[in-house]
Amino acid sequence: FEDALLVGLMLITLLKHADRVKMACLAQLVNVIAPIRTEQGGGPAWRQTIFYPFLHASRYGRGVVLQPLIQTTVHDTKCHENVTDMESVAVWNEEKGELTIFAVNRNQEEDIVLTADMRGMEGYRLLEHIVLEHEDRKMCNSVKGEAVAPRTVKQSEYKGDILTAMLHALSRNVLRF
Repeated sequence: FEDALLVGLMLITLLKHADRVKMACLAQLVNVIAPIRTEQGGGPAWRQTIFYPFLHASRYGRGVVLQPLIQTTVHDTKCHENVTDMESVAVWNEEKGELTIFAVNRNQEEDIVLTADMRGMEGYRLLEHIVLEHEDRKMCNSVKGEAVAPRTVKQSEYKGDILTAMLHALSRNVLRF
């Protein structure tokens, strides 16, 4: 699961720092370090935890990147000081009339309330809040089952121009408008 959080953070960084992404691909599509795994000899296939951040970025990360102004708490690690607890980016797809916010709470112990000023998005409504989380950050999906998979939750509210969303500790969130 922690790999999925890292991939989610890497995709947010890619979106924030890329002027234009026309095409993206993975070096390994099946097995080894892949988002899709199989058993040898034609066995069943399953989605690894990192599959989902790629899926959501591919489906909903198309359009114009909107750089958010983020105010968040910070924490220190063994190697770095003042690491932000939350990372986020928004993508506006004018052609489809969709806005998507990608957000990761990397705080290991505390939930974060994301409050977003949505002025300029009149007429938009919250379609869904997708979350990827698991209490065991070492959890892996396997042939026995996909313990780590996204689910739609009701932990966000959009009233007037203000979005308020609960981002649980160690979670990856996709909010679609």
